Amino acid sequence: MKLRSLSKYPFFLAAFSMIYLLPSCNSDSGDNKGGILSGISDAFSSEVSKEAMTKALSAQYTQTSDSAASPAAQLRNISTQVKAVYEKNDHKPIWLKGDKFSDQASGFINSLEQLKWDGLDPEKYQLSRLKKCLSASKATEDSLARWDILFTEAYVGAARDLTFGLINPAEIDKEWHADNDSTFTVVDDLAKLGTDKSATDLKNYRPLNPRYALMQKELQKWNGLKSDTAYIKQKSIVSTGDMAAAQYIIKKEISSTATDTNLIKAYQYLNHLSANGKIDVETIKTLQRSPDDYVRLLKINMERLRWLPNTMAGQYIWVSIPQTEIDYYKNGNNLFHNRSVVGSRTTRTPTILKPMQNIVICPPWTLPLSIVGKEYGGRIPSYYEVYSGGKRVPNGVVNASNYRKYTVRQPAGPRAALGYVKFNLPNQWDIYLHDTPGRYVFANKSRYLSHGCVRVKDPRTLAALILEDKNIGIDSINTMIAKNRTKQIPTDLIPVYITYTTANADSAFQNIIYLNDPYKKDSVLVAKFK
Repeated sequence: MKLRSLSKYPFFLAAFSMIYLLPSCNSDSGDNKGGILSGISDAFSSEVSKEAMTKALSAQYTQTSDSAASPAAQLRNISTQVKAVYEKNDHKPIWLKGDKFSDQASGFINSLEQLKWDGLDPEKYQLSRLKKCLSASKATEDSLARWDILFTEAYVGAARDLTFGLINPAEIDKEWHADNDSTFTVVDDLAKLGTDKSATDLKNYRPLNPRYALMQKELQKWNGLKSDTAYIKQKSIVSTGDMAAAQYIIKKEISSTATDTNLIKAYQYLNHLSANGKIDVETIKTLQRSPDDYVRLLKINMERLRWLPNTMAGQYIWVSIPQTEIDYYKNGNNLFHNRSVVGSRTTRTPTILKPMQNIVICPPWTLPLSIVGKEYGGRIPSYYEVYSGGKRVPNGVVNASNYRKYTVRQPAGPRAALGYVKFNLPNQWDIYLHDTPGRYVFANKSRYLSHGCVRVKDPRTLAALILEDKNIGIDSINTMIAKNRTKQIPTDLIPVYITYTTANADSAFQNIIYLNDPYKKDSVLVAKFK
């Protein structure tokens, strides 16, 4: 996982809008006053020259690139990437073979049409205009050069949006701190277009996160259900206790061999409801949700997945904030799935992606100043220790006006706020995973209770699984805990995804679970997609 940040791109709209400035395949432009196709009388029947391509590029990009822009900005800038493509190709056409479009152009059109299953609008990438270009029988050399650039801009724009997302997360979610350091290969990919027809397939830019592919399938399912009139009618009349209508709807919406109560429970689980097997009020509300509601939810959560790196390591931890659950994967297998506790609605857990570096057995806890001041008002209970310049001082010296001068620490032990195990992933927000002495809260349905860190149910088992390659098992961990001595154990650099998505895959990647929006983030993103 690269540590460079490529998440800031405020120029997005300006760069993307350039694609709309390119003349369409039936518009007026410059000396071609009758429209691009008016040059048919001067029909061109040879290869487009490098001079014509250079002229078209100069006309399209009259402003020079900002050399002072950050590497991230240049990477996502369409004009910068398009010019780099043609420079690498010695200013030859990319999509033309003589005076005709190549098979790769047709293949790219097909790929663009499939963007609807990414929750993206193909028309944002000039689909209709490209089809007109493709169907034109004759054109001038200058027109062909401009059309070639139109195809390249569309390809770069689509590839960019699949790799990094359509929207800059920094603009709408101030708590999203997971950097997308994906490698953007569009220049090299287009350079080999003439010999590799598969290069037109945009799938190479999609997230390899298995949750993404599952959401694509769900999007197709819900889109199909929108035209199922019998199903829509049942949704409009289902009521409390109506088992027949409920089962009809559920069998349309989920894949399950269960029947009766177990079918209801499966549906409730996949909609993050209390799995009681009853057709209660909350279940009825969910049964009445329209397919369009699910489509909107999938679109915004596919966008959130595009904000993450588009490749994933074979070993990683995935924490779902809305779901309050945690999973540990290794070599494609789920080794650990359990409940978690995340930040409350006022002390939220941010979205971060950082590597785990070590596990601490019997960890002490250094209290954040916010807790010292807000919860204790500077009066420090006796079970904490106070330090000044590394030396222990009496707790009584701390008060509401001077508490910022001191370090307050809770020693390891059975009452320690971090419990017996802490999973360190150093970051500026001081967010980590840990045990807790208040294990009773894991039985709660709603587990948005922490100050921001993630509490893990059964952390000893998770630690043993992570440390398995070091021959440190559960018995060794229990022995260390019994001695009540703080011990730090290095781990592999395991990526830890602490994510906010209101749709998530189940642990086996068989179904999508539709979740609540505890931090009320969805509406802002939905508005951006309208």
